[in-house]
Amino acid sequence: MIVELLNINLVKELGLDSLPPEKKNLLIDQMLEVIESRINLEVLSILTEEQKKELDKVLDSDGDMVEFLRDKIPNFDLLVAETIANFKKETLDMQQQVAAVN
Repeated sequence: MIVELLNINLVKELGLDSLPPEKKNLLIDQMLEVIESRINLEVLSILTEEQKKELDKVLDSDGDMVEFLRDKIPNFDLLVAETIANFKKETLDMQQQVAAVN
């Protein structure tokens, strides 16, 4: 199911592909911000206090954050994929609920 959700083009499924490019890009940026926030919350709930301090050092030194997280969180890529898939599912479910009301 995760793979199916990851392969969905959310912009197309929501009918946003006909929007002017500026509006479409703004919506995509907003969706990415939500996904990034969710990933950040998950990561911070998993890392120890010491690892969070290490992450701060990596970020301060412009180090490779993704490499650091992959090293510290064994299933980091899966966590990211699941977060994206869940966001898409929730968004599509909300769209269906709104469509059912109208």
